[in-house]
Amino acid sequence: MGILLDTGFIYALKDKNDPYHLQAIKMFKTINWDDLSPVITNNLVINEVISLAVYRSLGNKKILEALRNLIWGTENFFRVLEIPFRDYEEISKILFQYISPKKLLSFVDASLIFSAKILKYNHIISFDSHFDGILTRILNI
Repeated sequence: MGILLDTGFIYALKDKNDPYHLQAIKMFKTINWDDLSPVITNNLVINEVISLAVYRSLGNKKILEALRNLIWGTENFFRVLEIPFRDYEEISKILFQYISPKKLLSFVDASLIFSAKILKYNHIISFDSHFDGILTRILNI
């Protein structure tokens, strides 16, 4: 099947103050990850997760270390797709295709749609409704 992970889910797993923390933990514990394999995010999401952590936690090194362990350490359960710069123009086309005043996607969001397209994935774990109608969000398991 294959599934993509969005920034908010990855971040919420490690920040107890995040409003989605408990939902993310529940999902993490109840999902059969083998059934959804391969589980993938991309390098732009990793950049956004770390930047978000610095900003929201005011540089809390415990949260940053927990995320580092999740991304590169023993807690890792997903792969990271490397999106090269040469694909950024295609991502910008996706952004322009889907963006509207009611659907505000970021470039990173568009990169996940691009990732889904090249991987032939249809599902994403995200708390962001702007993926609705583009990808199928898995919210509650």
